[in-house]
Amino acid sequence: MPKYSLICCVSKPDIFEQVLLDSINKNRYGHDIEIIPIINNDNRYSASNALNVGLDSSRSNYAIIAHQDVRLLDGWFEKLDELIDVLDDNWAVLGSAGMSLDYGAADIGKWGGALNAETVAVGSVWHHDDALEEEPYWNGIKEPTLSHCCDECLMVVDKRKGIRYDSQFHGFHFYGIDYCLQARAASYEVYSAELPIIHYGKYSASMIGDTRYWHYLRFLHNKWQYRFPEILGTHMHWQKDELTSYINFQIESDDGLKVEVKAMGLKEMQLSTDKDQGFIKHD
Repeated sequence: MPKYSLICCVSKPDIFEQVLLDSINKNRYGHDIEIIPIINNDNRYSASNALNVGLDSSRSNYAIIAHQDVRLLDGWFEKLDELIDVLDDNWAVLGSAGMSLDYGAADIGKWGGALNAETVAVGSVWHHDDALEEEPYWNGIKEPTLSHCCDECLMVVDKRKGIRYDSQFHGFHFYGIDYCLQARAASYEVYSAELPIIHYGKYSASMIGDTRYWHYLRFLHNKWQYRFPEILGTHMHWQKDELTSYINFQIESDDGLKVEVKAMGLKEMQLSTDKDQGFIKHD
């Protein structure tokens, strides 16, 4: 039985082969890794359904769920081996990027002050090869840290915990955060740690053209706000009934027009419910 299964929902096979698969092949020496691409260039699957197909097909205890445009850096599997050895048996999710559970949405206003990104963020993510000589774009705590949830660009899951992706998330947003919250609701632990990657998709400044982003963020909030009154994610947070996005997106107005909603940059954010600043109070 392989130790790891790599599962990827693939919409662009050329990107998958040139980036994710290439980096796995360069790093896999001495590791038994099962590769399970779920080809989805015709959008027959949602992300949740595609990844559930992969989980059902995989034979290992540990599944690496990654975007097709993620590159694993040298020594990545050795680092993963070390992390799994030191984590207790109650972990269900381990991500390359997340937000420390020691802080909540109320702490966001302190970013850049007494509390800064390196205090709250966990993991290391670069966005292009030329930046490897610089600090990562996502540059946080290095050691394994209990987290609110993990970014969907790369998550390692322990399949033995029996968590599945919720098929009610029909698109390609927030399925990973929901997976993390399912794990926490079942009393399992969610960690983030330094599992260094390059994510060529870049931190999206906008979700223009995709009104489903806000729809599924609201859906996620409605599903979990009473179980988890405060959640801090890599590109959103909520605090009770206040729901905030850190990136621009579109909503559809009552007359059918698409309206862009502006969001403040992560490091510039201040607590607010002012719609002009992109902080939307959930109604």
